[in-house]
Amino acid sequence: MEDDSLMKSTLLTMSIVALGLSLTAPSLGRADYFGKIEPRLIQVTDGKKGDYKKPATSPKYTAIYYSAHWCPPCRAFTPKLVEWYNGFKGKHDNFELVFASSDKSEEAQIEYMAETGMPWPAMKFGTSKDPNVKKYAASGIPYLVLIDENGKDLTGEKGNEWQAPQGVLTKIEEIVEGKK
Repeated sequence: MEDDSLMKSTLLTMSIVALGLSLTAPSLGRADYFGKIEPRLIQVTDGKKGDYKKPATSPKYTAIYYSAHWCPPCRAFTPKLVEWYNGFKGKHDNFELVFASSDKSEEAQIEYMAETGMPWPAMKFGTSKDPNVKKYAASGIPYLVLIDENGKDLTGEKGNEWQAPQGVLTKIEEIVEGKK
């Protein structure tokens, strides 16, 4: 009987200490959606792949752009997206766009980013197959979706049905600017 009481007391003490440590320990990583994908991001500058420069704070909204170099509709839409991003991003620190490539090689991904002048970061080649990234994708590309800091899809259709990315840009503007 004394052993049970001692064991319960010891377990209670260990639980309290563990809880205290977890509450006071510094976070090893960001818990938000962008923070989870950030270690897998790259930046392409002057046609060369480089490290992504971590922002001081994670954006509240992350748009994922699923696209590929070999896709004619993607190649038609991407210049429009670059123009839109260049006008939108500077006014919205709480937003970032990330490219999830469906290219057949890392070289094709980097070439596509350089040719189109994509100013936003990209997930490292192959990351778009990760279940935590793929779950937001539709069956076709180009596809654009907005995710909040908790990983909630804010613009996708039921069942991730494909929708034209131009229409999603309007939704992104409304949500990020607080109009919706």
